[in-house]
Amino acid sequence: MNLTLPRSRHWFYTAIGLVITAIVVIGFSRTYYLKAWFDPRPLTVRLHLHGFALSAWLVLFLVQARLIAAHRRTLHMRLGIAGAILAALAVATTYAAAFEFAAHGIAQNAPTALSRLYSSLQLATLFGLFVAAGIVLRSRPETHKRLMLLAMLAAVGPGAHRAVTLIVGHAPDSHVLVIAVLLVSGLVYDWRTRGTPHPALLWGGILLIVLQLTRRLVGGSELWQQIGNYLIS
Repeated sequence: MNLTLPRSRHWFYTAIGLVITAIVVIGFSRTYYLKAWFDPRPLTVRLHLHGFALSAWLVLFLVQARLIAAHRRTLHMRLGIAGAILAALAVATTYAAAFEFAAHGIAQNAPTALSRLYSSLQLATLFGLFVAAGIVLRSRPETHKRLMLLAMLAAVGPGAHRAVTLIVGHAPDSHVLVIAVLLVSGLVYDWRTRGTPHPALLWGGILLIVLQLTRRLVGGSELWQQIGNYLIS
C-alpha cells in the first residue's frame, strides 16, 4: 500500500491549481502581470476586467481546494456562490476581450484573426459549461471537483500557448499538449486513488482536446468567417 496516498488526496488539486496558475502567470507576464516593464501602453477596460476575472478565478480555485483539504466544507459552499458570479464574469469578459482582439486583428489584416476568435470563444464557452455543470452537480463531490478541474484546463489554454511561445518559441497546438499533460495527471491521480478514471474527467477531457484539435477546421471554414465577421461588425 502506498503510504503517501492520503497526502496526495489532500494536495493534488492544490498542486495542479498551482501549476496552472504558474503557466498562466508566465504566459501573460509580459502582456498583463509585468506589463509595466515591457509595454507601458495602457490596457483597455475590457482587458483589465478580463485579466482580473481570470486571475481571481485561479486564486479562488486554490482557496477552494485548500478548504476541502482542510474539511471546511461550509465555507467552501459559501464561497461557491461568489465562484458562480465570478465564473459568469470570467466568461463575459473573455468574450469581450476575444471580440476586441479579433476586431484589432482584422483592422491589421491578420489572416488568423477570426480563427483565433473561434478558439477563444470555444474555450470560454467550455469553461462556462464545465463550471455550470459543476454547480448543478455540487451534491456529488467527486464529479463536482473534476468538472471544476476541467474548467481550469479550459482556462489555461491561452496562457499555455503564450508560455510555451515565450520559453521555446512558436509551436502550433502547444497549448493542447499542455492541456493533455495536465489531463493525464488528473487521470493518473484517479487511477491511483479510485482504481479507474472518473468518467467526468475522462470524457470531458477528451471533448476539450478534440474540440481544440479541430478548431482550425471549424474556425477556418467559410461559414465561420461569415459568422465571425457578423459578430464583430
